[in-house]
Amino acid sequence: MKKVSILLTFFFAAAAITANAQTASPKLIDSFNPSIVRSVYEIIRHIPLNEAKQIALARAIEQEDSLFADLLRKEQVLGTKSHKTLSDLRKKNLQTILSENELDQYYRGISDTDAEALAVIARETINPQINGGYQDGKFIYASFYKIYLESKVAELKYADDPARLKTALKKIREDEFKVLLDKSGIVATDELKGSRAWAFKPNTPVR
Repeated sequence: MKKVSILLTFFFAAAAITANAQTASPKLIDSFNPSIVRSVYEIIRHIPLNEAKQIALARAIEQEDSLFADLLRKEQVLGTKSHKTLSDLRKKNLQTILSENELDQYYRGISDTDAEALAVIARETINPQINGGYQDGKFIYASFYKIYLESKVAELKYADDPARLKTALKKIREDEFKVLLDKSGIVATDELKGSRAWAFKPNTPVR
């Protein structure tokens, strides 16, 4: 066990240096199964958490894993209802252990790659429509990246509250489309249609 602990400590320390993330606490590594430690690390690499919260997450994930094993033992192949039960338990545990700011940061962390990819598509689709240049592309990318990122956070937070989710998504888009127009003169839509309301002003900051 001591050898495993040393190896895990080295692995997470190296990963933290590479990704600029927080490492797992020694107590976490020494007290839990490596698979549990890895699951906790997949959360704390997006958000800095103290040792107490790392341990709380580990215990919660142990509970989730135990429920998973029980369900699998009974069903052999998990159905939709069981998947939802596990998903709801994970969400409840995160909401219980993390603060709202920490939860938002975690959701942003796991949504970042998809938001970046979608923002690139938006830029490459809209910019040719307005005969835009490099700076126009930066404005489009910045606004759509924020729209996609914050929309995903809202979807994760308010999945059980459709009315609140609809309001949040609408506000995210309205606010960011206004920023895009005010900063660059570009009018954009959810359907990735673009037009120019006024000529671009040189040296306008992206944000």
